[in-house]
Amino acid sequence: MVPITFRRDEPRSSVFRCSGGSRAGFSLLELLMVTAILAMISALAAPQLMSMMRESAVFEAADRVREAMGDARRYAIDTGIDYEFRYEINGSSIVVLPTESELNLDESGTASTTTERYIRLSLELPESLRLHGTSAEETSERLDPAVFGDLPGGQLAQKNWSSPIVFRFDGTSSGAEVRVSDATGLTSSVTLRSLTGSARVSLVFQEEL
Repeated sequence: MVPITFRRDEPRSSVFRCSGGSRAGFSLLELLMVTAILAMISALAAPQLMSMMRESAVFEAADRVREAMGDARRYAIDTGIDYEFRYEINGSSIVVLPTESELNLDESGTASTTTERYIRLSLELPESLRLHGTSAEETSERLDPAVFGDLPGGQLAQKNWSSPIVFRFDGTSSGAEVRVSDATGLTSSVTLRSLTGSARVSLVFQEEL
C-alpha cells in the first residue's frame, strides 16, 4: 500500500510597495515664479489687446456709418424723393434728412390739416471718435432747426455739418469718402460708389496726425 502524503502550501504573502510620498502642492518659490511669469505675459499682451480693442471700436463705428448711408439710400427709393447724409465735421453726429419739406396738401391739391411726415435719422458715435473727410479743409454749414423735423433740432442746429451727400430715388448717389478716426489716428474709411449708391468699409489703418 502506497502511503499518501499531504503537503501544506505556505500562503503567499503579497507585498505592496509604495513609492515615495507625492508632493501635495507647490512651494512658495514656485508660486512666486509662476506669478511672475503670468505677470510678464500679461504685460506683453496688454498693449496688443488694447490696440485690438481700439481698432474694433473704430471699425464698428465706420460700419454704423455705412449702415446709415444704406438707410438714406433705402429712404430715397421708398419715398421717391432724394435724401441727404451729413456728418458733423470733426464731431461724432450723423443725420439723414429728406431734401424736400413736407407739404400740407390733400389729394386735390388744396390745403390740408394732415401732413405725411418724412423719415429722418440721427446717429451718435462714441465721443472719442471723430468724423471727417479726406480734405484737410472742409466746408461746414449750420442748418435750420426746421429741417430736422421731430429730431432735437435746437441741439442739432448748433453743430457744424458737412456738405450733403445726396442719395437719389433711382438708387444712385454722390461719390464720397467719410473717415472715422480716434485720438491716436486709427482710421477706417467708408467709401461710397456713386453709380450704385453702395458703401464699403476699409480695414483700420494708421492715419498721419
